[in-house]
Amino acid sequence: MEQIKIDSTQQRGQAGRIVLMVACALAAAGALWQLDAGWPYWLVLLVPALLWPGLAQWMSQRSAQSDSNDVILAFVDGIVVGLWVALTHFNLLASAVMLMFLVHSTYAMQSARHVVLVLAGAIAGLAVCGLLTSFGIQQATGIAAILGSLLGLALYLAAQGLTTGRLLQTLAHKEQMLTVLRRVDAMTGFFGRAYWNDLAARLFHYAKQKDIPAFMLVVDVDNFRDINSRKGETAGDEVIIAVANTLRNCVRPGDATCRFGGDSFGVLLSGVNLDIANKIADRIHNQVSNRRLREWPDLQISVSIGIASLAKYHQSVEEWIKQAESSLDQAKGAPRMPAAAPDLQPISAEHLAELAAESGPA
Repeated sequence: MEQIKIDSTQQRGQAGRIVLMVACALAAAGALWQLDAGWPYWLVLLVPALLWPGLAQWMSQRSAQSDSNDVILAFVDGIVVGLWVALTHFNLLASAVMLMFLVHSTYAMQSARHVVLVLAGAIAGLAVCGLLTSFGIQQATGIAAILGSLLGLALYLAAQGLTTGRLLQTLAHKEQMLTVLRRVDAMTGFFGRAYWNDLAARLFHYAKQKDIPAFMLVVDVDNFRDINSRKGETAGDEVIIAVANTLRNCVRPGDATCRFGGDSFGVLLSGVNLDIANKIADRIHNQVSNRRLREWPDLQISVSIGIASLAKYHQSVEEWIKQAESSLDQAKGAPRMPAAAPDLQPISAEHLAELAAESGPA
């Protein structure tokens, strides 16, 4: 857990703190310009704005205790902004804008607990600076204060927009990755069961509408539990991969193949007749039987295959799947004759495009 923990200070990052400091400094600068402040005021404004973000980054990189470091950095962030609030003689607009930046930035990138810390730091900062400035109050808000606050607001909102855009891009990328993971079985590279069911539903409706033949093959590894118990799960995984590679070699690229889970696979065939479907099944059976695993050369692999033709009496894709599974039960232990490679014509691009456009069941 420690290796994957993300430091909340690193989440904010140096760029976030720079934006916060510069935006607040612009608002404070407008108010100071309105006050016609002397150079000590400007020094108190510019030194923290220029040095604190870099110092905070250095502290984050040096600290091994991120939680305690977060507390310190949040408190100092508040102190800096609090100093500037008092420095502007509590100019209403500039003070409100700076405190808004401080609270929003802290809450968005860290937590409500850190908001309490920065507010405590702000109170401490404005108390110290207020004592030095005799708690002078500037009630009027002139053009300079308004302009500085608007510039700070524009900078802050622009930075927030860029950050939000990056987050949305990251989320979209992760959503795409999750979609791929939901669709694909990691071990075999075949479709997962849920996505394959959707493809089966599309083929079901497409074949019914176009009145073209379609077949479903269910392939099951024989005695898989016994292989796992005798040879171990590593051998079992190698068996699954070997069967998957065989299936990949025996069907066309456009024929949807999935791993049902465990030791079972499903294949959808369209545009072929029953003789071709049987030859494909025989070829799969024979090639699997001839495969040998490098680490377990004595291990004999075999599969049973159920075939179900899509029929007019099938009212749903579930009925089609049940017939294929029933055919698989009947095929358990039944011998298959050696078969030559079937004469398979590649699936046309038009056929694949129409099948992809099929929406499936409502």
